[in-house]
Amino acid sequence: MSHVPRVVIVESHSLVRRGLESLLSGCSETDVLSVFESPQQWTPEPGTRPDVIILGLTFDQRVSAADTVSALAQHGQVLVLGDLADRDGVTTLLRAGAHGWLPCCVADDEVLGAIATVARGGTHVSPVPTTRTHDEPGAREEHVPRLLARREFETLRWIATGLTHAQVARRMGLTEATVNTYVKRIRRKLRVGNKADLTRKAIELGLMRRQPDKDGA
Repeated sequence: MSHVPRVVIVESHSLVRRGLESLLSGCSETDVLSVFESPQQWTPEPGTRPDVIILGLTFDQRVSAADTVSALAQHGQVLVLGDLADRDGVTTLLRAGAHGWLPCCVADDEVLGAIATVARGGTHVSPVPTTRTHDEPGAREEHVPRLLARREFETLRWIATGLTHAQVARRMGLTEATVNTYVKRIRRKLRVGNKADLTRKAIELGLMRRQPDKDGA
């Protein structure tokens, strides 16, 4: 039997909080450990470490969000829920230790998919908003690197959306070993380390606005 992700919900808006609790409690794919209005209300207990901490952000919390994420990340993988102005805000959260971000208006299926991805140690980022016309698709892509070959560029896109190497291989019609080789080359060329770093780089390059449909696990 596969492991069911254990989730802690931290959300100040009562309506959103009740909605998340209802969704996740009624789903066999998640186990809700506890629900809190604020991080200050939660005292982590030994032996009950959650797989995912869903952190809801209010407008007032966005300034100090990175500090909150950094503190919570010591106790589990953080998935942030809240609207942000641009991808710079998402990058800041990831650098602070978050493993994912979702906007407030998001489908139930994406919430569940994001939890599953983050629980496995992956990164899930919804398509990121942009407010600048020169950031339209293609503007940043032209700068990406001629360093990357076409298939490496495609691999980066899929990896950044949260797919595993095996899923990327199926999507691209390659062997998993070939995808592993592509990822090693991408990391070397872009000078990044783990998958979270790859995702941050993809956001910085403007590759995360359109999120393709994912394969099954």
